[in-house]
Amino acid sequence: MTRKEIVSSMRGSRNAETGVGSRNARVRTAAFKLTGRQIVVVVLTVLVFMTCSIGYVWSNFERTQLGYSISQLKSEQMRLLNVNTQLRVEMAFLKSAERLEQVASEELGMKFPTPNQIVVLP
Repeated sequence: MTRKEIVSSMRGSRNAETGVGSRNARVRTAAFKLTGRQIVVVVLTVLVFMTCSIGYVWSNFERTQLGYSISQLKSEQMRLLNVNTQLRVEMAFLKSAERLEQVASEELGMKFPTPNQIVVLP
């Protein structure tokens, strides 16, 4: 048998160049292909996932911002309550009878009226 005949007989069962049988050769897998409908489903799924993720992050951000606002308003409320307490104490001091007598006599020069200065109206 000549070389040519040997090669031709090997073509059906073996690779002529390497001599490796087709059973041992690597089988090429089909390329990964998506249909148009599958692409649309994948894109919509990704969009829904992204929308949900953005909504979740946004709600957490808003909750954090509201927490900061509440904290700031509580501290402002405490400050205003302290100011209110101080003003009530000051008002009570300014309205006291002892202080009013002192201001009237020292700063305004007022005196208690004498009995003949008092007029009783009918």
